[in-house]
Amino acid sequence: MPSRHRWLIIPDPNRPFPHRRTDWLRPAATLVVALLVAGGLVFQQPLQRAFTCGWFDGSAWSAGGECVGLSDGSDDFALDRFAAVLRVVEQQNAAAADRCDPRGTPVTVGVLLTLTDRNAGGRAVHELEGMAAGQRHANDTGCLHPMRLVVANVGAYGPDNEAVEVARELAEDPDVVAVAGLGLSQQRSAEVADLLAEAKVPMVADLITAEGFDQTGSRDDEPDFRACDADITYPRGIGKDYYYRVAYRNAVQIEQLAAVLPGRPDFIMVPTGGSDPYTCTALPVMQRRFGGKITEVKFDADEASTVPLTAQRICGTAKDVEVLYIARGGDLARFLFSLDEAFLGGRCAATSVTVVSTSDGLRVRSPEDNAMLEDLRLRALRSPSFTDGRIRLISTLVSGADRFRGDNPGFRDLERAFAGAGFDAAHLDDGWAVNGYDAVTTISAALRTLPSTKPVQRSQVNTAISGFSTSGQAVAGAGGPITFDNSGNRADAGPPVVRVCPLPRPSGDQAPRTPSTIVRPGTPPTC
Repeated sequence: MPSRHRWLIIPDPNRPFPHRRTDWLRPAATLVVALLVAGGLVFQQPLQRAFTCGWFDGSAWSAGGECVGLSDGSDDFALDRFAAVLRVVEQQNAAAADRCDPRGTPVTVGVLLTLTDRNAGGRAVHELEGMAAGQRHANDTGCLHPMRLVVANVGAYGPDNEAVEVARELAEDPDVVAVAGLGLSQQRSAEVADLLAEAKVPMVADLITAEGFDQTGSRDDEPDFRACDADITYPRGIGKDYYYRVAYRNAVQIEQLAAVLPGRPDFIMVPTGGSDPYTCTALPVMQRRFGGKITEVKFDADEASTVPLTAQRICGTAKDVEVLYIARGGDLARFLFSLDEAFLGGRCAATSVTVVSTSDGLRVRSPEDNAMLEDLRLRALRSPSFTDGRIRLISTLVSGADRFRGDNPGFRDLERAFAGAGFDAAHLDDGWAVNGYDAVTTISAALRTLPSTKPVQRSQVNTAISGFSTSGQAVAGAGGPITFDNSGNRADAGPPVVRVCPLPRPSGDQAPRTPSTIVRPGTPPTC
């Protein structure tokens, strides 16, 4: 029987009319499919964003099984532990103008951070709380420009370029006058800084400490990048003319450690490979500052079973041992716990082990969002060897907070804003909230120098931040006065060095806070 359709779609016009109604089903169905395909090609990314993250404005999308992108606080990136702080941001955005000059022109500040990377852990909540507290203080009595925050989550660092895509969303928003945060010491952060600088967006990084991550590639520190992977860009510097950081860079932290711990350490514990700028740039600085080639003890940061093996190696030395720990803090509790097991099992010939770390070692002061890591942290900080002092942990701070808690008005401002937002004061201990607050407060201080009735330009904010220098005005930060040098680095002497003390047992419903004591030159580091 001959077909009733031409090309299997259109009813044959040579057939006598009237055509059956069913003859038109094929062309109608074909037209619908064609429209859907065309729409999918044109709107593919917004549709993907809407259906994978549940947001219909296209501001967030799925990457690596998680939601990344932008939120004004009304959406929580499907991360329950951030829901409370994001609700605070949403509420503060809505109330931004309540205490500001009624003539003041509003501004939007982006806060760009990783909420889920394993090197952040539970501290990411604290960081965002510090930023929200900074917004709260900025919009307090006397503010000139009501500040809204837009939270930019880059997700966990991986092979994809989502961090840069999220940063591009901020750069293309004309209301965004500055960005705080920038994530961690990673190559992606360098790419983000360069993209934002190209759009003339001033940045105040809060946690990046690695060498190379400033406007000049840390030239004055004479860094050695040969231990790092080849495909990196930060040795040339990042964010030229628009990048500043309130965290103390590693070279300054190492100088502080050397000032209070004279002598040559026995070992340096360092992860294999050169993919992590935090470790690969600090290692040569440590070797040089502490007197030449120190024996390296390596472990695989991707394989937890290698950490106890380093403890065995260190325990083979029959004396008081000092170990420089140049690695991310996520492995430190496991290392301390492994040392305690060796002592208790009679397998450690060392009479004591002092572990010396740069600022990421303070991660052990923060509860972990991973149950296994939290169990290791609690066991390590309450272990017999840590309690009786056979194992000691010495670390620099990421901020200057512990030194200034009692007498710094800036820290008292943070405490008031933190409490007013309903946040837990214990979240200030690891320094991430302090530096998140100080990054936003630096931008707020710049905004307070600009006329209230005129629209704020990115270039004006950048010029004001660059004026916070040793020869000019300082920002009243929670971690102490903040000024910047010509490279965009924090310009003061450096952070305190502390000894982390044993964790008390819980009493009542309140979780105990991890105590520490400041270590001073010529004084034994006691708890």
